[in-house]
Amino acid sequence: MSSDDLARRVARRLGNELDRNLPAVLEAQLQGGGAAPQRYDLGITIALAALIVSAAQLAWEIYRDLKKNSKAAPTSEVIARRMRLELKVADEIDSQRRDRIVSVVVDELMKQPPAD
Repeated sequence: MSSDDLARRVARRLGNELDRNLPAVLEAQLQGGGAAPQRYDLGITIALAALIVSAAQLAWEIYRDLKKNSKAAPTSEVIARRMRLELKVADEIDSQRRDRIVSVVVDELMKQPPAD
């Protein structure tokens, strides 16, 4: 599994809750285009997709950094706390959505953590 796979799982899980187009827009972000089909208003959806990609990458890095400095796996609380401190969030995203994305990213990460 990679941080991209983590981001995809999060987008699928949050698609119905935040925006049904989120998985498609996220995939466009991952493919490097940053754009998605223009059938709908993309402003907030693109910001959410970009945040999920960034959150997945950051969570992946935090987990691996903490793991290499300790014999025990890091806890979800520690990872989430660091993410909330370090994650850059677009102005369009309110703290409630940010916290929900962080929560789901950490939950999915802990289901399938990075290999040593």
